[in-house]
Amino acid sequence: MSAFQPPVPPTPEELGLSAELLARSIAELEGLEVPPGAYGLGSLAWLSRALVSPLGQLGTAELRLLLAHGRGLRWLLPLVVARLEREPFAAVDGEPGALLTAALTVDPADWGRDPALGERLARVVHQARAGVHVLPAPVRARVAADLEAAHEQFGF
Repeated sequence: MSAFQPPVPPTPEELGLSAELLARSIAELEGLEVPPGAYGLGSLAWLSRALVSPLGQLGTAELRLLLAHGRGLRWLLPLVVARLEREPFAAVDGEPGALLTAALTVDPADWGRDPALGERLARVVHQARAGVHVLPAPVRARVAADLEAAHEQFGF
């Protein structure tokens, strides 16, 4: 029996971001002041923590949250695509495909700012379509619907 080994994180080169940039947070990059009091309890506390966390340390839950709030997309989209290329059905809070669904809610114009990134997302969507059958039935139906919506919205 082999021990669990977490996935190898992508290199800065694979992400198209420098190691220096990966050490910075969205708050730093966007010039936001997130006061220490913002770390209280509740949903805004999660967003505050995600905003001040270094890019290279963001997990799938933080990536989804920041995508949903449209924060730091310039820096997040390469991270999201790299994560999805390695695991198209990356789960958030036990929900397979949640990161992909969040990525597909980002305005196509934001993806269009970097055509190569949009092409990588299209490949992830095609890969997900081919593999959606491995998901449990209720999840499969939701993810398949999201992929169909992406086809209508993005054309892939």
